[in-house]
Amino acid sequence: MKEKKKTELFYLSIGYGVILMLLLALIKFLLVDDYVGNFLIVVSILCMGSIIRYFERILLPESKESRIIKAVFIGCIIVIGSGGFFILF
Repeated sequence: MKEKKKTELFYLSIGYGVILMLLLALIKFLLVDDYVGNFLIVVSILCMGSIIRYFERILLPESKESRIIKAVFIGCIIVIGSGGFFILF
């Protein structure tokens, strides 16, 4: 892989990691029952998601690497979301 492509994939992966960390923080705030924190986390997740989608369109037009990163990200969200669901209920 070219060095530029590796750098782009690294930064894109970091962006998705940030969204996953925010999702974990959201689960924590739901357990503590902090409404202001819940609102801030949801807004930040929406903003980060839109930023990541924008940069993804610029850096990786629909390619194999892009689909792999999306699949891993969606899998992590399913695991974290189901874990949070089981903790809450």
